[in-house]
Amino acid sequence: MPRFKIVVACGAIALLTAAARAENGVAAHGKIAYGRYCVSCHGVDGDGRGYEAQHLDPTPRNFTKGAFKWRATPSGQIPRDEDLLRTITNGLYGTAMPPWGALSEQDRMDLVAYVKTFSPRFAHETPDPAIAIPPQPPNNAASIAAGKQVYETVQCGQCHGDGGRGDGPSSSTLRDEWGVPIKPHDFTRGNLKCGNAPEDVYRVFMTGLNGTPMPSFGDSITPDEAWQLVHYVLSLRQQH
Repeated sequence: MPRFKIVVACGAIALLTAAARAENGVAAHGKIAYGRYCVSCHGVDGDGRGYEAQHLDPTPRNFTKGAFKWRATPSGQIPRDEDLLRTITNGLYGTAMPPWGALSEQDRMDLVAYVKTFSPRFAHETPDPAIAIPPQPPNNAASIAAGKQVYETVQCGQCHGDGGRGDGPSSSTLRDEWGVPIKPHDFTRGNLKCGNAPEDVYRVFMTGLNGTPMPSFGDSITPDEAWQLVHYVLSLRQQH
């Protein structure tokens, strides 16, 4: 084969390889970044037992069971790559998980690929498509009032309290899947861990938070009721 054609062929292969890596991430590269940025909290084995974990509340995520809070997939399912990428990029407010948006997108995708190696679920399961989020209806007094009724019907106050301050009667007894105490979120102040956009809050209500006592309401309330609940919960922050 002429030298020019060899060079072109090699260049094409390199571009295809780079494109595949950009889409999927490369775990071997992610392992290097993990050792630099993540291991101190999440641990060498991805079990959330890094040497800094004992000082952190809430504790770092245990990756080994593939149970992730922040997903766009239905309750109980593993997350999609874009879910993990979102968490790595944006971080989680109110926790020790910082945003890593300063890393290149490729580095973050490589981290996603490596994090997935800690749980065998990613090798044997395929996540469903992200849940559909319908357009948000008007956020007005009527929707907020209806959302308060939904809040009471699905008993959000048992954990989050009647006023949404995270002080419900069950709040002191809650544990996550690993037996670690977990605090209900105080809706009346600060940013929300999942993101402050209404769509982010809707997603949590309809998917639940795997590994925690927060259930999915996807089978118990309608999309309209979910939006009403979103409007009510977000209104609690405006009242204080």
